[in-house]
Formats: sequence, structure tokens, C-alpha cells
Amino acid sequence: MIERIYIDNFRTLVNFEWKPGRLALLLGANGTGKSSVIDVLWALRTMIADQGEVRRCFPGSTRARWEKRFELAIELDVRIREQLFGYKLVIEHSQAEPHKSRVKRETLVMGEKRLMDFNGGELHLFQDDGSAGPVVTSDWDRSGLGGIAPGKNNTLLTRFKEWIRDDFWLLRPDPRRMSSRTDEEPDTMLSPDMSNFASWLPRWMSQDFAGAMNATRALQESLDGFQALQVSRTQPKLEAHFLVADGGAYDVEFSSLSDGQRQLCCLYFMRHAVLQPDRLVIFDEPDNYVALREIQPWLTEVIDLSLSASGPQVWFASHHPELLNQLAPSHGTRFFRDRGPTRIQPFAGAEGLTASETVARGWDGE
Repeated sequence: MIERIYIDNFRTLVNFEWKPGRLALLLGANGTGKSSVIDVLWALRTMIADQGEVRRCFPGSTRARWEKRFELAIELDVRIREQLFGYKLVIEHSQAEPHKSRVKRETLVMGEKRLMDFNGGELHLFQDDGSAGPVVTSDWDRSGLGGIAPGKNNTLLTRFKEWIRDDFWLLRPDPRRMSSRTDEEPDTMLSPDMSNFASWLPRWMSQDFAGAMNATRALQESLDGFQALQVSRTQPKLEAHFLVADGGAYDVEFSSLSDGQRQLCCLYFMRHAVLQPDRLVIFDEPDNYVALREIQPWLTEVIDLSLSASGPQVWFASHHPELLNQLAPSHGTRFFRDRGPTRIQPFAGAEGLTASETVARGWDGE
């Protein structure tokens, strides 16, 4: 889980530091920096896990408009299997060529052990015992960490890379973008907007039958008549199978379900597929398109799982009254700006009002 994140000179995030808990609700008005924190983490994952170019992951246009500095700094403290990793990245934007950016410095440590130091295009590797390893020249346009292959002497570094690649999940479900086809993008992970949910789901169900059954049973209780999600027998498309009161049955192509039904299908399957120990899972506006009655059982289960001893770290970004009322008093972090950079503080309620009423009146933290 992430124990500390520091961001300097990205959009409205200037000298920004946050120490999130295992469960967190990010709340605040639009434009206060909630999405920017999430976007930094996802861009970092893309740069390291997918070897994305720096200029595409962190273009110069993302620096704070009022800042004259051309460096972006990011720091992460991540605890994985009781080991605390410290990652630091400095990106240098070009004033002369705005479309160019490069890695100025990138380091990774675990406790007191140095694991990697990328400085000036020169990559210094260190073995698990802290002793010096090889020194190689690397491309400034990409992450030095991202280009390191796993080996028997760098298992700690590999563990951090695998966490970034496999255990950080951003979920921004958009049912309007969800296809029914099950043969799209067969080798990729689930997209944050879940547009490839239909392709991703059958492969996961074949790998975790028990999890698929648990998700199906939970959906049966939330969607009237719902029985299962299945691949069509005649074409590569995902279908939902329903029963009717007289004992009959019918199938509906996944993309023909309502927006709310598709949203619920994704949320309930994510509960069993993605919420695993040691992971960070960010739900960005998961409550869109669904009613309170439909999302409440899911929300309660996710909260309980996150707060369990072996649960994942879960962050919500939401304006939904139910999420505010349940999470803001104990786990809410308020993002705000006073005509300047983003600042944060714990949510402060108002006596006699629910959290959502407090937010609606603009009294949270004032």
C-alpha cells in the first residue's frame, strides 16, 4: 500500500504531500486536484510498467501554469509484504522545446538499501544485498526502472516493479464505452474505463471459478431476474442471462443492458477479481448510473474488506451522498484551493448535519 505520496509541479499540485490510509475518500470541489493525484499515479504506472515515453506520460503542458520551474518531482513510499520501498523521480521539461521531457533522476531504495540510481542517462544497479551491480547507459526518454529485466540478484527491485504493474488498479467505469465483444484486446489488462470488460471477463472467470460464482450470486441479489454473464454460443459476444416470473428465460447482449446494469456487473465482478491483499485499487466515481439500493451492499462489502487485516488499500473519488455519509467522517480527505495550489485536510463535519449535507452547504473544513 502507498503510505506517502509527494508531487511537485503537476497541474495544481505544488509541494503536495499526502499520507493516505488503507481506506480513503477523496472529496472536494471540481478542479481541486483529486483527479490529478490519480492521474500522476496512473501515468507513473504507464511509464514504468509499459515503458511509456516521458513526454507522453508527463508532457510539459502538465506543469503548474503559474510556476516558472521546469522540473516535476514525484516520491512514493510503498509498503509491500512488510517491506518499505522509497521511489523518487525527477522529470525535466524543456523550455526551448515544450514537447520534450526527460528523466533527470530516478531512484529506488528498500529501507537503507539502494536498488537503483538513474542519473544523467547513467543507470547504476545494486543487488539485493546492497552491493554495487552493473552500470549501463539508458535512454533519458523513458524510465530507467522500467527497462530493467528481472534477475536473481534484483528480486527486491522486481517486486516493486511487479507491484506497479499488477497490484495498482485504477477503475473509472464508463458503461457507455463498454463493448459486448469477447475477442478484443486479448493480451491486455482491464482498461480503467472497462471498455474491454467483455473480453477480459471470460479469461478471468476461467482462472477463478469460485470468485466468478461469488460475484454471480451477489449480482443475483442486486439485479432482478439476473442469473449469469456468459459468452454467446453463436458469436464472440458477452450476454446476460435472465429468468422471468413464469419460469421462462432470455438472453441480452451485454451492450444492450442499461447503463446502470452494466455498471453493477462491473463493480460486483471487480469486488472478487481485483480486491486482493497488498493491492491499491482506486474507484473513480463508481456510483455513476446506479441507485443507492443497488450499490449499498457492494459498498459495505468493499469497505469491510479494505479495513480487514489482509485487505487491499482502497480509495474512492466520489460526490455520492451515501459514500460521503459512510466514509467522510472517518476516512475523508478534503481537497481544496484558495486561488493557489492544492491543499488537503481531514474532513470536518458540522454538528447536526450528515457529511453530505455539510458538503452541500460548503461547510466541510471551513
